[in-house]
Amino acid sequence: MKVTDQTLLEQMKIGDDEIKRRRELVRLDEEEAALLSSCKPFIEEEIDNIVEEFYRVQMADEEVAKLIGDPDTLQRLHGTQRQYVLDLFNGVTGVDYVTNRLRIGLVHKRIGVEPKLYLAAVNVLKEILFKTLERRLPEGEAVAKTCRALDRLLYFDVTLVFDTYTLSLLSEVQTARDRLEVYASSLELQVSERTRQLEQKVHELESALALVKKLEGVIPICGICKKIRDDKESWQQLEQYISEHSQALFSHGLCPDCYEREMLELKALRETKLNNK
Repeated sequence: MKVTDQTLLEQMKIGDDEIKRRRELVRLDEEEAALLSSCKPFIEEEIDNIVEEFYRVQMADEEVAKLIGDPDTLQRLHGTQRQYVLDLFNGVTGVDYVTNRLRIGLVHKRIGVEPKLYLAAVNVLKEILFKTLERRLPEGEAVAKTCRALDRLLYFDVTLVFDTYTLSLLSEVQTARDRLEVYASSLELQVSERTRQLEQKVHELESALALVKKLEGVIPICGICKKIRDDKESWQQLEQYISEHSQALFSHGLCPDCYEREMLELKALRETKLNNK
């Protein structure tokens, strides 16, 4: 199955039982979720100030400001962060909530937000929200409990976001490995083809060398008939020997001296015949 055919939860193997287990690990229970939910009315009243203060602090950091880039992006982020904060006080941490947090993690990873910057941003938001809760809630145990619940929920979010960072890194490693395997396979084919070509060239050179060696050294030849003695002690015509031991072919003709000598012999032979009649 392709990765694109799976939901984020399926890719990361997160189901209802895993979500429940993660809540248990950060000790976030239903009572604490209800405490946060009870704060939503005044959080909605404060949301614009919360988001404005958050980005005022964020934009003061040069590295973060470069990542955000331009006013249009900043404006869009205001809307996204607004919804993120409100979701913290919904009192619900089910499948939809978890999926949203996973997407946030993927987006942060894709645009190059390093973990240190993400954690710093979470810390800034937590401080702003703590101050808001301290200002709007009655002093005493309610403030401490609500802040503790919020702290645990933010930890819950961080674990999800960091899991997406890990998933993205593993995916990048796998992609790099796949590319390396393809390159290695291609290189192996190239080496194999080059080896085959070299072996063919070596064979051709060895064959050529063998032909050359056949005509090297002292060749025994008759001083009169010009026949050549081979390694089997047989006598061969010069033309036959050279043809068998090289790629040379012969075409027969007469050189000028031989032509003149042959003509004289024919003329003498004709004259002899005439005289005998």
